[in-house]
Amino acid sequence: MKKICFLAILLGLTGCNLAEKLATVGETPELSQIQDPTRVKGYQPISMPMPTASTQAIECSPSLWQAGSRAFFKDQRAGKIGDVITVNIEIDQEEKITMTPSIERKSSGLSVVTNALGLESKAQKFFPKKQPGSTGSGIVDGQPVDKNWLNVSSDPKLSGSASYDVSDKIKFKIAATVLQILPNGNMVISGRQEIRLVNEIREIQVKGIIRREDISSSNMISGDKISELRISYGGRGELSDMQAFPWGQQVMNKILPF
Repeated sequence: MKKICFLAILLGLTGCNLAEKLATVGETPELSQIQDPTRVKGYQPISMPMPTASTQAIECSPSLWQAGSRAFFKDQRAGKIGDVITVNIEIDQEEKITMTPSIERKSSGLSVVTNALGLESKAQKFFPKKQPGSTGSGIVDGQPVDKNWLNVSSDPKLSGSASYDVSDKIKFKIAATVLQILPNGNMVISGRQEIRLVNEIREIQVKGIIRREDISSSNMISGDKISELRISYGGRGELSDMQAFPWGQQVMNKILPF
């Protein structure tokens, strides 16, 4: 009965995904439908610290040139909710950490009881054997008593070596949409792309906060000028299933403490 309950729990944990995978055996994975990013489950508007608002007088000028414009007649850069901007991501970084910790600690303690209301003599009945090398012996009521009740010493040592070496290289371009404009003028952008190759779908997602001043005249912004940048690159399909652990092994990896 216990085995049946255990199997029922395991099947319940992955029942939905398992049923979905079995229902799509032999079929090509479907691309997700295009939808409003603000209606996607888990979306939350961004709230950031804003500077104090200041009122500035608007000066009218008869000139065709407007301040902040990059084009002669019209600024082509994204600036309103729904505008599209090209995001250029180029990441080539290396992280390397080497640690060789070595810790050595010695400690010792000795408790001597000279008089404990006469109980030190009765304590010998529970510990009648005198430990070799002990000191502080005395005579109480005509009986030898070891005054050293507790003698502790420790010598822990720890030594080890660890090395962490990671190299990340990512390079791609993706179009993103302006979802929100913050009170100080910064814009929240989000872009998503799906590519189906045979029976595998590759997904790319980019999110972040940008300044309009950092957008180039070609309506493009680089990844190093995006605040709170979030990049997600993954896939779903036969290749991803082959690279992942079986769901039973994944459950055991979460449950087993060793």
